[in-house]
Formats: sequence, structure tokens, C-alpha cells
Amino acid sequence: MTTLLHIDASVDLQGSKTRRLSSAFVGQWAAVHRGARVVRRDLGRSPPPRLSDAFVRAVKTPADRRSAEEQQAWQASEALASEFLDADLYVIGMPMHILTVPSPFKAYIEQVFHENRVFRLTETGLSGLLGGRKFLFFLSKGADYRPGAPLASFDMLEPYLLKLLTFCGVAPDDIAFVSVNNALSRAGSDGGIDAQTMDHVRRLAETW
Repeated sequence: MTTLLHIDASVDLQGSKTRRLSSAFVGQWAAVHRGARVVRRDLGRSPPPRLSDAFVRAVKTPADRRSAEEQQAWQASEALASEFLDADLYVIGMPMHILTVPSPFKAYIEQVFHENRVFRLTETGLSGLLGGRKFLFFLSKGADYRPGAPLASFDMLEPYLLKLLTFCGVAPDDIAFVSVNNALSRAGSDGGIDAQTMDHVRRLAETW
């Protein structure tokens, strides 16, 4: 059975554009793929724990010698990693924060993206372990960061996500982005997302 992991990284629980886009996509995708399983992880409502000294000690300590604090920190990380690795497809809604990923998502990848989970270092070099999986990001950016725009070179969000996933073995063709630019200047009852964008999202869900 195909499993899609739907992650929302926005801390804006009411007016988030990326929440609206990712939700519209997943709803349409699930309607088309009725036999698939959809799992939701809301990092805005339930932020993952930040890395701690207890976790660092747990990584360095054999399981049967960990303290209760170390074991608790390790189990929290393992639960997030298991959910992540059980999926085949990933739909992630995420606003740009200070040119890059928001802090809940940074905390999430620090819990999940560890050696022997998503990559392996061997005598011959790096071996990514996420090959064959597909990722679709719905992004919102406060200004215009499109290629050719004056601020394009300041966009560290898409390049970071692309490098992170290709480092872990995901093919570049299996990573896609749908972005809303000038998000801070968009307002109104439509949530700042025009009908054309919403139609594109729903059509994409039928073929992705």
C-alpha cells in the first residue's frame, strides 16, 4: 500500500497559505488514490523536540546502558523517524522564514535525518538511503524570489531542501516545488492564493 506523509511546517494555524495548498492537494490526491494511506504530521501544532544533550548522549550510548532521560530522547526521535521512513510520498507545506526553513521543520530534520536512517557513510563515500521516494513542497515566500527577480539569489529555501534530499539519495526529478511569491502583499478572502494556482494544485494531484 502506498503511504503519503503530509507534513505542515507553518506555525500560522489560521491563515497559512502553505496549509491551504497542501491540504487542497492531499484531499484531491486521496480522492484519486482511494487505496492509499495518508498520514499527517503537523509541526506547527505539535513541534518536535529540539536536539538535547540527552539525545547526543543516547546516540553515543548502547541501548542497554542508556539512562531514562537518554532513552526518552532517543524514543522520541525514533518515533518520528519510523513514521517518516514508512512513507513513499511526501507532501510538505512550508513558509520561508528568514530566507530558509522555519524552526519546527529544522527541529524535525535534526530528529530524523541521521546516519543509517537516511544516509550511510561507507569506505567508498556517501550512500543516500531515500532513493525512489518523491517529495512535493508547497512554499510561500514573502517577496519575489523567482529566477531573474532582484531577490532571487537570497532564496536559500529551495536550494537547501534540494541539497538535503539529494544528499540522502533522492533523485532531483523526484523533488518538486510549488511556490507562492510576494506572500506578504497578498491578502483578502482568497487567502492570497488565486484561483489559477488552486486549479493547478488540484490538477497536479491527479497526475502526481
